[in-house]
Amino acid sequence: MMENKKYISDKIYKEIVANVPISCVDIIFLNKKRDKTLLFKRNNKPAKNVYFTIGGRLLKGESFLHGAVRQAKRELGLKINPKKTIFAGITEDFHKSSIFKGISYHAIVIFFVYVLEDEDIKIKFDTQHSCYKWFSIRDKTIHSHIKERIRQISLVLKK
Repeated sequence: MMENKKYISDKIYKEIVANVPISCVDIIFLNKKRDKTLLFKRNNKPAKNVYFTIGGRLLKGESFLHGAVRQAKRELGLKINPKKTIFAGITEDFHKSSIFKGISYHAIVIFFVYVLEDEDIKIKFDTQHSCYKWFSIRDKTIHSHIKERIRQISLVLKK
């Protein structure tokens, strides 16, 4: 149940990022054959100009699933079905930079997988991404954090 939908100020968030891991939810989109993943080119640090998954901070009182559904709507304008959103795992992301100069970023990432029925989808970006691209799940150029998520997803989907 949502307790608080308010976002914290940049000043407070900067202190948190400098001292505490951030709880995040991400979604990895796969095509129907489950051999490609849809990644999005980031405009912001960390991972600026890198094709990455969508996701972001979990809000206080928000379930992991609700956070994932909210992020898909906020970042891509996609309304996804919570019943088809599959919990896939938890991992950590470490980045040398963040949106705050001189401060590294550490995230605890709860991630989900969502299989898209159609590869030709309509996306309405927010300010965090500039474009998207389908990648083979075996593509060697995929960021190491995404490779780890894909590895964990392959174990979940085999069950």
